[in-house]
Amino acid sequence: MIKNKQSLRSFTAFLVTWAFLVLTVTGIMLYIVPQGRIAYWTHWSFAGLDKEQWGWVHMMFGGIFIIAGILHLYFNWKPFKKYLAKRVAGKLNLSRELLSSLVMTVVIIFLSIYDLPPASWIFDLNDRIKASWVTSPELEPPFGHAEEVSVKGIARRMRLDLAAAIEELHARNIRFEPEQSLSTIARNNDTTPMVIYSYISKHKKATTAVKRHSWTAEKIEAEFAGTGLGRKTIAELCDLAGSPLDACVARLKSGGVDATAEDSVREVSSGYDLTPLDLLKMLLIRSQ
Repeated sequence: MIKNKQSLRSFTAFLVTWAFLVLTVTGIMLYIVPQGRIAYWTHWSFAGLDKEQWGWVHMMFGGIFIIAGILHLYFNWKPFKKYLAKRVAGKLNLSRELLSSLVMTVVIIFLSIYDLPPASWIFDLNDRIKASWVTSPELEPPFGHAEEVSVKGIARRMRLDLAAAIEELHARNIRFEPEQSLSTIARNNDTTPMVIYSYISKHKKATTAVKRHSWTAEKIEAEFAGTGLGRKTIAELCDLAGSPLDACVARLKSGGVDATAEDSVREVSSGYDLTPLDLLKMLLIRSQ
């Protein structure tokens, strides 16, 4: 196919071009793709490729672009040196251009690392685009990587009635084993983990207020981590803590957190640089 050095040089030049075009497309896609938790929960895809596949293509052609670029420079080294020699001997001040480009590169790296404008504007736009994919609460998984958890596991973590959940899936003709992950079940049934979870999430066990005695930060983390506290409202969190709403809100306020019954636990906690677990700790430990 490639008979001589000239053909190989032309092949390399075209390969650099194609790699650049592919990287442009995949770079744009990875910029606007939903956050991983959303993409995996909803089995997001575009043009038949999911988030991971777009990433794989980008990675492969990134490597190809680097290798082809090195080969392109190798095949054109003599004319490149000749061009530089002519420019240095002429009017162009190469050292000034080299220094300017180096300074610009360092500045861009600095702005990116410390999240400063105008680099931060690009990052903020990226966050807004990714957040725009979440148009309803159902698109958010109950906790990170919930799609990798089995039916048994998610029933335990989310306090679902396992028997009722299994019966619900059977009634909907879903082929599954309780030990399989939601993602595997979804793929085997041509649907998404979000849909599978929507079938079983309604079978919650009766909510009972937690006991007030002997709670420590470690016990609260062990019991409630990954149970979807962030998706609750402040009123629901107060019910879980077994505290009257007015007293609960007052207790949060005494701890420096202003909130109302309808507020989202996730939004309130993030607004004070806390986690949903921190709010629950504030209620349970302080209420003993």
